[in-house]
Amino acid sequence: MKNNFLFFATLYVLSACLPEAASPGDGDSFTASLEEGGKTYLDSSLKVRWNAGDKVSVFDAGRSNAGYEFAGADGDLSGKLNRTGGGAAGNGPYKAVYPYRSTTTMASDGTISLGVQAKQTYVAGSFCPGAGIMVAASDTRDLQFRNLCGALVLRLKGQEAVSSITLRGNDGETLAGTAQISISDGLPVATFASAGASDNIVLNCNPAVQLGEDAAEFWFALVPVTFAHGFTVTLTASSGRTVSVSTSKALEIQRNTVSHMAARAVDFVSPDEAAVGSPLPLWRPGWLDIHGINGGRGEAFYYIMPDGTTMLIDAAGAPPEELYDYGEGNSPGVPSKPSANVTSGQVIVDYIHHFAPVEAGGRLDYFMASHYHGDHIGAWRSEYATYGWTPFDKNGNQVSKVNLSTGGFILNGIAAVGMSIPIGKVLDRGDWANRPSADYYTSGGKNRYNCYVNFLDYSARSYGTVREKIQVGHTDQIVLLHKPSDYSNFSIRNIASGGDIWTGSGTGVNTSYVPSAAECDANHEAWDINENIFSNVIHLSYGKFDWFTGGDIQYTGRSTDAWKDIELPISKVMKKVEAMKACHHATKNTNSSDLLGVLKPDVFIAGVWRDVQPNPATMKRVFSANPSVKVFTTNLTQNNIATMTSNGVDVSKFVATGGHVVIRVCPGGASYYVFVLDDSDSNYRVAAVYGPFACK
Repeated sequence: MKNNFLFFATLYVLSACLPEAASPGDGDSFTASLEEGGKTYLDSSLKVRWNAGDKVSVFDAGRSNAGYEFAGADGDLSGKLNRTGGGAAGNGPYKAVYPYRSTTTMASDGTISLGVQAKQTYVAGSFCPGAGIMVAASDTRDLQFRNLCGALVLRLKGQEAVSSITLRGNDGETLAGTAQISISDGLPVATFASAGASDNIVLNCNPAVQLGEDAAEFWFALVPVTFAHGFTVTLTASSGRTVSVSTSKALEIQRNTVSHMAARAVDFVSPDEAAVGSPLPLWRPGWLDIHGINGGRGEAFYYIMPDGTTMLIDAAGAPPEELYDYGEGNSPGVPSKPSANVTSGQVIVDYIHHFAPVEAGGRLDYFMASHYHGDHIGAWRSEYATYGWTPFDKNGNQVSKVNLSTGGFILNGIAAVGMSIPIGKVLDRGDWANRPSADYYTSGGKNRYNCYVNFLDYSARSYGTVREKIQVGHTDQIVLLHKPSDYSNFSIRNIASGGDIWTGSGTGVNTSYVPSAAECDANHEAWDINENIFSNVIHLSYGKFDWFTGGDIQYTGRSTDAWKDIELPISKVMKKVEAMKACHHATKNTNSSDLLGVLKPDVFIAGVWRDVQPNPATMKRVFSANPSVKVFTTNLTQNNIATMTSNGVDVSKFVATGGHVVIRVCPGGASYYVFVLDDSDSNYRVAAVYGPFACK
């Protein structure tokens, strides 16, 4: 059969009706046409059509399999079926099935046994002839064919040519073999016999199909099936390389529908085969990716866990240095990347869209706000339009002016990300009134937080986003969601949040190190508490690999108020790590000797967006804790290079001072690489490769 369909791209699946069949007849012939009544079409060309020479099996009252051939032209919707072989096709009632197979039989109860082949052939824009099974039942020689199958359409992008694709359900669902087809309420239904069943279908491409920037479509015709835990496809390139991609999301293939998957980039190059000047190979199952995304406006770290679970920690949204006057006494920012014409939110969205695994299903599983500062959740400025931060109302409609009091928000930071990539769960330190910091009492701080919570309310109503307060001490809050049993050596423990700190034992929490919410409120002017000390802190472990990230924690003010040194109690429950994100962009009064002396990182990544980052004294402590540490900064200004040099820091010891920085941990967690990516465009080309490094 030939099929002409039009589709729209979606985040995950679009189902569309496949039109079906109807007919007239005389003598030893039948007429056949395709059912259209009662269907809703995308447009008038959405039709199933015949090919000249299509063959069908017709069974009469005697249950003899007679072969008939379509006598019309390619693209006809109806026409005559003429006898081509043996068999009776005498008196009715009749049942017919497309395609013809000499081995097809019909039982006395009218059940048709048809072999569903485990091999299909690629056809551009359709499934191949003979793959889309149709059935008709009639008392006359007018046959109205109805589709038994649905279709699954993969949309793939990449750089190689695909020679075959093997499809399997993750629960071993039967996809081919002998189908027992019956008619129920005029519609065909089928079950597979257990004998000779196949759990896969192979789509052969001859010649191989070249992938490119635009998604190529690959069609599978499938007897209705529910992939309860998703499916996996294994692609073979003409070069002989293979790659598998999978989704754990449930998907039901229904009769007479098309399930059209979102476009997916595939990469036949192994994740560790990165070549300078080429795009970074994509993640694969078993690997752990930690991407430091650089837009020059703050921090955003994107995680792809070994089973494809995803998390974004922070969504940079400070004003662009090119447009914002930081004022006298305030250090300027760094230039926006790739340019001031691209908002920091769009930088993050583009990056995630490029690298996101198919397992994510077009969503972010987790977003964590490390704390409530603008360079981490999205800044507020009254002149938001100047920076391209579009205002929206509470229902997600674009408006001319934002109204925060009625649930409005601006498209910056997390809102800019979440409007493009739905978020499953948001993790933060809870209501800001729980230990309020100094920002809590300023109008700008309140507006920023209201933007944040207003967007989360919209996201909850629109996408089902759940907001949770970080549970300190727990390893069961941020977990693998797709195949956790495959990676029992992976975990994330919440170390600190909102001033509460893990005790180091079980899920014990020290809630009294920092004064209570009531005390913080009563003394907010005298204490002038910096929001940074309330940052969320986590420790990720994968095999022997350990990673520490603590938002903007610091030890500022400990000389007058000892509890303002939040790093000290954290250092008492930590251990050596392979790598860490610099606390508070490696600026002053952070990354204390107490903390660094315990962590002793081999790799130190600073998300730099101001010209005072990193601080000379801080970097001296970093090198003192581990003289062989490899330092990476996402940016570094010439002004700060001069400052550090004049203060005795040898900047030449830094490994890299610009670009996206990616840590890629090998399956099992015994070794890892660090890649620096060009941030001047959205091609994500590798600028430098470091490793592999053995985990200790």
